[in-house]
Amino acid sequence: MKRFIRILCWSLLTLFVLAACVVVGAWFFESRLTDQEIVDEFRGQRIRPVVHSYQITGLKQPDGRTEPPRTIRFIETPAPPGDSALPVVLFVHGAPSSLSFFADFFKDTTLLNRAQLVAVDRPGYGFSDFGRVETSIIRQAEYLQPLIDRYKKAPYLMIVGSSYGGSVSARLAMNNPDRVDHVVFVSSALGPGLERTYPISYFADSPLIRWGVPPLLRLANDEKLAHRKALEAILPDWPKIRASITMLHGQLDELVYPTNISFAQQHLVNAQVKQFLLPENRHDIVFNKREYMTQIILDILNRRVVKETVNVKSMALK
Repeated sequence: MKRFIRILCWSLLTLFVLAACVVVGAWFFESRLTDQEIVDEFRGQRIRPVVHSYQITGLKQPDGRTEPPRTIRFIETPAPPGDSALPVVLFVHGAPSSLSFFADFFKDTTLLNRAQLVAVDRPGYGFSDFGRVETSIIRQAEYLQPLIDRYKKAPYLMIVGSSYGGSVSARLAMNNPDRVDHVVFVSSALGPGLERTYPISYFADSPLIRWGVPPLLRLANDEKLAHRKALEAILPDWPKIRASITMLHGQLDELVYPTNISFAQQHLVNAQVKQFLLPENRHDIVFNKREYMTQIILDILNRRVVKETVNVKSMALK
């Protein structure tokens, strides 16, 4: 019995030390790259992303007051000269994360030659007012709308949303049914309640503990605890999506459940949906299946070219 108690005590102590190390480490790990670090990251590449930012002003808060300005940072690869416009692929990250989450896609020469790539720091993350949380999906989409407007002349616009970024991508597609051509949902949380919320999330939100939670984890936790309500707010608008949909999800995902695919198929009544359920993956597709993701994106872009070619030939015959 004494031996069991001793082992239990050591186990609990080990878990406490590991948890403390994670929390302390998170205070110094912000999962974001500065503008100069982005320049250094892609130095030497033939096609290098450029860092931009814009401000949102004049939006009203629910109480009617004018909201303070918001800054949104994003990166994009240069547009080709002249009229030879490329399709645009916009990456929207999850939580906790930043646009640097997609850095390896910006190093893939095959993808760079086929599309103009864009990645954005979602509100509160990276250098989009880091630490200033926004738990409303509707509001986040409003902050990212200038990006949709920026590429309104693109021949094709695809949004790739990962995890929570999928929720925001869905809202962007709802708001822009005539502009967004395709949405790729990767491990995306789309249905209210179809994700795991660990008890520690509620513990970390308590007044006595919250002050000690690192900003990056606090951001993600605030979004997590408000996510169900935020998804319920956009529930009536799923029929507005007319973009084609591709869904990638890990069958072993215990954080964002695979049942999100069934939810999407049920509610995307005006969209064509194609799904890829990966039997060996958890919530790790962007990390462990990047080349697979890239191939799917390229396949979508190639089918777009084939479709346009067929249309041109058909018109010529008339």
